[in-house]
Amino acid sequence: MKEAAKKSYGRKGEKIVNMNYEAIDRGAQDVKKVEIPSEWKNAGEDESKAQASGDNKCLVDYVNNVLKPVNAYKGNDLPVSAFLNYADGAVPNGSAAYEKRGIAVDVPEWKPENCIQCNFCSFVCPHAVIRSFGINDEEAQNAPAELKYINMTGLPEMKFAIAVSTLDCTGCGACAMICPGKKGEKALVMSPIDTQMKKQVEFDYLRTLPIKEEVLNKFRDTTVKGSQFRQPLLEFSGACGGCAETTYAKLITQLYGNRMYLANATGCSSIWGGSAPSTPVSYTHLRAHETPEHLVCRLLLEKKKKKKK
Repeated sequence: MKEAAKKSYGRKGEKIVNMNYEAIDRGAQDVKKVEIPSEWKNAGEDESKAQASGDNKCLVDYVNNVLKPVNAYKGNDLPVSAFLNYADGAVPNGSAAYEKRGIAVDVPEWKPENCIQCNFCSFVCPHAVIRSFGINDEEAQNAPAELKYINMTGLPEMKFAIAVSTLDCTGCGACAMICPGKKGEKALVMSPIDTQMKKQVEFDYLRTLPIKEEVLNKFRDTTVKGSQFRQPLLEFSGACGGCAETTYAKLITQLYGNRMYLANATGCSSIWGGSAPSTPVSYTHLRAHETPEHLVCRLLLEKKKKKKK
């Protein structure tokens, strides 16, 4: 290995070569034996099966009957009948929101005292996991006890909050990097995921609230700040951490979502946009006053009714 290191980095000088030598030595010296508990050999399968729930029956049925078994590596155990409603390849939108992968090591933690409410963090997030919210006094009072918020700039009757979907974050750190902060202090810092798990309920609560018309009217979607108060229709995809492609695609759905088609050629967009068994295209997760008709689910249900007749 040292010969390979010298061959690769010899032209960069002796210091760089020695640094590689030291790394190789540490790899051998710092190996530690991990004792495996003997009772592990009798460990059985975890049979806990948390069922998805929600108002969209078509989507929930798909998640419970197809998505969860496939993600548990039990897709081969599914009977053909489990796929009858999806035989033409059409599946309900928004199922990625149910996966909650929890893959990040560190996730952003909001420090409201350093926030200038620019929404840059939400703007650059590839997975739509960090969002800005405008909430009224009643919603603030009904929020989870630990939710942090500040007075909204420009709308004194509203409160401003940043929330993170901890279990959907990939930990890329783009939000913390772009954050301008205040007086040299960042409003977002990357913290170990274990310290932020309780924040998931805050995101889940805020996501159910209606987007305020007064906020949309005050902050136009032609600005970075205003665009991020709009509901993204591409959320929680399986794209790589820090993906720039989904950042643009997410933004387009915020600007034109209800009036656009999303199509793709084979490549990365096939993976983050429609990798079986889930899809991050989330028309089914819009708030009630924004939602276009649940087209895919409606077609599936109509097809099912025709078969019964």
